[in-house]
Amino acid sequence: MADATRQLARCAAVLAAAPSDLGAWLDVGLALEDAGRAGEAASAIAELGRAASELGQVALAVACARWLDERDGDAARELTDRIARTHCAESDRIDRSSRPRPPAPPREAPSAASRPDPANLDEAVAAAKDAVERAVRAARERAGDRLPPTPLLSVLGAQDIRALIGVTQLSMRVPGDVILDLGQPAESLYWLARGAALVTRGDEVLGELRAGAFFGEIALLAGTTRTATVTCTSPCWLLEVPAEAVERLATAAPRLATVLAEYARARLLANLMRTSELFSRLSDDERRTVLRRFEPHIARAGDAIVREGADNDRMHVIVSGRCEVRADDELLSELTVGDAFGEASLLRRAPASADVVAVEHTVTLSLSREQFDDVAVAHPELLAEVYKLLVERERQNASIAHDASDLIL
Repeated sequence: MADATRQLARCAAVLAAAPSDLGAWLDVGLALEDAGRAGEAASAIAELGRAASELGQVALAVACARWLDERDGDAARELTDRIARTHCAESDRIDRSSRPRPPAPPREAPSAASRPDPANLDEAVAAAKDAVERAVRAARERAGDRLPPTPLLSVLGAQDIRALIGVTQLSMRVPGDVILDLGQPAESLYWLARGAALVTRGDEVLGELRAGAFFGEIALLAGTTRTATVTCTSPCWLLEVPAEAVERLATAAPRLATVLAEYARARLLANLMRTSELFSRLSDDERRTVLRRFEPHIARAGDAIVREGADNDRMHVIVSGRCEVRADDELLSELTVGDAFGEASLLRRAPASADVVAVEHTVTLSLSREQFDDVAVAHPELLAEVYKLLVERERQNASIAHDASDLIL
C-alpha cells in the first residue's frame, strides 16, 4: 500500500501543477482506485468525463463512461446521457463550422525533491481531491457554450449515441501493444481516447494517431483485411466498437455510413501518397490535388477489374489487397499495394492487353479517362511516371514471353 500511496501523491502533484492536463486527471482517478479508494476514484473519473465532454474531448468522455459502467452504474448512465444530449445531431450546442480543440499538452512531472512523501494514505487522498477540484475549475474556465462536431456521434440521435456507447468496449494498452495487424480480418472500429499509436506497413511509417482519432474504418467498409499495422507508442485507453454495431447504427442513421466512407477515402488517399512511386515526383500539394480526383473501387476475390480485349477507361492504383495480371491464362505479374494498372489502355486508347484479377478482396482508387487527360495536362510529372511504368511493364512482359518461348523450344 505504501507504493500505491506514493504513486497517488505523485499523480496528485502532477495534476496540481497542470490542472488542464486531462491525462494527469485520469492518472489520479486510476491511482485512487489502485490505493483502494473506489468511491473517490469513481467521483474523479465521473468529473473527468463531464469535463472532457464539455471540452469536446468526446472519446475520453465515452471511455470514462465505460470505465464507470463496471463500478458505478448510476454515474455511468448520467455521464452517457450527458454525452448523448450534448453531442447528438439535434444538439443546439454543436457548431458545424468549428474544428475539434486539441487536448492540452501534458506537463512535465514535478521533480521528486519538490514532492515530499505523504504522511499517510489519507493525506495523499486529500491532495488528490484538492487537485481534482482545481482541475474542475480549470475545465469550467476553458469550456465554451458551443462545441465542434464529433464525427462518430454528431450525425446520430441521442438514443443512437446511448446505444453506441452501450456496446463500446474499453481496454487499456501499453507501449508496444499491437492494436491491429496487417492482414487481420476486420471485426471492429477503434477510437483512441488517450495516448498515441503508430501506423505502419512493413518498414514504412504511414502516420501517427493521437487521442480522439478513430481508425479501422477502411477494412470494415471495404470488407477487406487490415491494410496496415497500428502499434501503441504510449499508454492508451482504447475504445472498440464491434462491426455488427457499426452496421446496425449505419442502417438506422445513413449519415454515419457517409461520414465513415469520407474518412476512409481520405485515409486511403493519404496512405497512397506515401506508398505509390507513381506520385513520387509530385509535391505534397500536387499529390493532394491529383488524388482528390480518384474514386474508390472494391473488387472481391476472383473479380476481373480489367478484361483482356475489352475497352478500359480507368487507371487503378491498389490501396489494399493483391491482383494478378494474366494474358492467355498465363501469369504475367503480381500487383500489390501502391501498384498501378490500366495505364496502357488510357495512353494507347486501345483495348486492354491482359486481365487484371483480384486475388483477394481488393480496394483500388481509380481515375477515369477524362480525369486522366486533365491531370496529364496539368501535371506532366505524373504523365512521365506513367510512361515510365508502361515501358517497364512492357519490358517485363516481353521478358516473360521470351522465356516462355525458350521453354517451348
